[in-house]
Amino acid sequence: MDTDELILSGRAWVVAGGGSAEDLLNRLAESAPAEDTILLATGPVGDGPNAARAAEALQGHGIQAVIAPRFAWSFFRVCLTIGLPPLTLWEAAEIRAHDRLRIDVSDLIVKDLSSGTRYPIRDLSDLYIDILSCGGSAGYVRALRAARSDAD
Repeated sequence: MDTDELILSGRAWVVAGGGSAEDLLNRLAESAPAEDTILLATGPVGDGPNAARAAEALQGHGIQAVIAPRFAWSFFRVCLTIGLPPLTLWEAAEIRAHDRLRIDVSDLIVKDLSSGTRYPIRDLSDLYIDILSCGGSAGYVRALRAARSDAD
């Protein structure tokens, strides 16, 4: 399927040590990040029963992507479904708060514009990239249907 290139940019909002879904909701309640922000967790993210609520709240606050060394599967899945890129970056702890980041999801690269360092995005299949490029699962299904209609 032919999808658009997905390139994001923004400032890093660092959540030291990662956090459960409930922790993320609490952090959002304490201090909402500015628009044009990328959540960067230095530890595992999204565990717990509130994974869907946390992912939707992050997207609702203008978070463009979530970067972490590991994700709870339920949180990762919800992020894909709603079109919020969950990006596995083993070196997440190397990025500092407020660094400017440029993410090329199609090429699986995060570039820290503040330091010039490039980091590979891990564990993001071509299918996941297609889903994210379409804005989530609903957009992906629409694109598949349109492609099938065009082929007929």
